[in-house]
Amino acid sequence: FLSRSAETPFPMQTERATIVLKVRNLTESDRESLPRALMNLEGVCNAAVDVLSGVVRVDGAASDSELLRALSALGKQAVVVTHTRGAGGAAARPPSSSAAMRAKLFLRLLKRNANCCS
Repeated sequence: FLSRSAETPFPMQTERATIVLKVRNLTESDRESLPRALMNLEGVCNAAVDVLSGVVRVDGAASDSELLRALSALGKQAVVVTHTRGAGGAAARPPSSSAAMRAKLFLRLLKRNANCCS
């Protein structure tokens, strides 16, 4: 697992993402060589390789196509499994359903009614 300092500025300051790629035929030597190569891409902050599962996880502002091209140049076939954009990623956002919105509105109305009569 390699990471770049948070203070390191990038000219390409786009929205940060976590990208998970499935890569075929990873070897033990890829555990260090792939993160090193991916860290050379502009915008990549972190890169980690799980050889057993064939998963490469990349954090930063690099695009999917840049990552796929870099892996292809290293002789690796890869596909994007998941891609989350934003500071907290998809997991940080609360679920937004119509039932949740109605419940929130109902509680806000109850609060308003309770405050008006006191």
